[in-house]
Amino acid sequence: MELVKLNSSLISALTIVLLLQPGWFCSCQSQKPNLVFVYVDDWGFADVGFRNPAIKSPNFDALASTGSVLQRHYVFKYCSPSRASFLTGRWPHHAHQWNMPPGTMAGTNLNMTMLPAKLKQAGYSTHMVGKWHQGFFKSHYLPTSRGFDTMSGFLNGGETHMTEVNSGLTDFWKNRAPDPRNGTYDAYHYRSDLVDMIANHESNTPLFLYLPLHNVHGPFQAPQEWLDIYPNNTCSKRHTYQAMVSVADNVTGTVVELLKAKDMWKNTLMVVSADNGGAPCGGSNYPLKGSKGTFFEGGVRSLAFVNGGLLPDAMRGKDIDGFIHTADWYPTFCKLAGVEADDSGPGRYPVDGLDVWPILSGQTNATAHQSIILGFNFSEANSGAVIMGDYKLVVGVQGTDCDNLMYSPLDYPCTQGPKAANCDPYCLYDIVSDPHEKTDLSKSQPDTLKKLLDEYNKFSSEPQSTRDQGYHSQGDLPNDLKNAKKVLDAKGGYWMPWRDEQ
Repeated sequence: MELVKLNSSLISALTIVLLLQPGWFCSCQSQKPNLVFVYVDDWGFADVGFRNPAIKSPNFDALASTGSVLQRHYVFKYCSPSRASFLTGRWPHHAHQWNMPPGTMAGTNLNMTMLPAKLKQAGYSTHMVGKWHQGFFKSHYLPTSRGFDTMSGFLNGGETHMTEVNSGLTDFWKNRAPDPRNGTYDAYHYRSDLVDMIANHESNTPLFLYLPLHNVHGPFQAPQEWLDIYPNNTCSKRHTYQAMVSVADNVTGTVVELLKAKDMWKNTLMVVSADNGGAPCGGSNYPLKGSKGTFFEGGVRSLAFVNGGLLPDAMRGKDIDGFIHTADWYPTFCKLAGVEADDSGPGRYPVDGLDVWPILSGQTNATAHQSIILGFNFSEANSGAVIMGDYKLVVGVQGTDCDNLMYSPLDYPCTQGPKAANCDPYCLYDIVSDPHEKTDLSKSQPDTLKKLLDEYNKFSSEPQSTRDQGYHSQGDLPNDLKNAKKVLDAKGGYWMPWRDEQ
């Protein structure tokens, strides 16, 4: 597999490091598979080489062509809830549907056992590199408090890529303390930390690696060496976005090469997915309708594929059309690891996800879900969506600043296209025969509409405490930004837990 910009001297250095590791010459592998999950932030449905010749992504392309492309993989419409859903195995509204701005005094429900803590019960070494965005106002919410052995990256939902700054404070973190290495393009640090982590990993211990990359989330910034691989024939935003995709491709490809070099790839399952659709007027979700921030397909049907030696040979080079939700990876990974996925108990909703290994292994192509709830009754717009059979109900206002590439060319001159239509009170689509959501069936198929409305509205009977932890809009979240900045400025100017003593 080609690695763009990974030069021969670095490869040689990696080989020397690996050869010096204990157990390097042991060919034995743990029976439990290595599990790798990569989230590419705000990655558009068409922003990859195998769907768009304007994108250079040789590693992603190779993973897709020799693995399986997940044609109907669903996430939430923006960042933090998708991550919470993956890490807890719950529908977004049972974990939370809010993004946490800087200073938020909330986080993913502490009563829920996150996936890395589950996998540690099965003897896994658990590591995270990248973006957290699951709360950190108290140390109990940090990644290393939720099951990760190590973490390097940042704690908020975004920052400058070049300087790692958010709201005037530096956001760069390693395990349980600020990381002073800030000031270099963040993906370069991630790649370096991945080299060290995999080199130091004992091959006879199963590995769980969670890699939620910051690319291709704004602000749009990329090192010049990556900008130079693209012709400067698009607007500056799109040109930079293309380069950012190539950086994400390179970091992911580095992981693959490191696992292969350590003879771990043959016992690995790697999942690569966007956390939501491409951002409005930035990424390309062609030919889907809508973008990040909407429940249209362009916002919630993510670019995704799987690979690794664990994938059966019969599934390589195939598209998988079965419906999968990001919450499904929790029970799937638990099943592969040999640990019970159940996480029932006081103060938490039971796991919603279902094991999708039968779909990945080719035993079936049908989802085991009766329905997939993409979002429920959130915020002032009371928006949401549910899939049932071939149909999808979209509820509430879905407007964005501009619709991003609904029916536009794959590489575009950064002009604003037509705005996405709202669904107020609702729209109904047959997303199998009409994946572009052009034809609203809410008036022509009243029986189908009633069926999906009944499925959607059944969640109204749940106690409100099980939905979004009682915070039903972004504005409900308690925020302490002014005090946090005062406290953290006095502690060196880094983002870190600031409410441990209260």
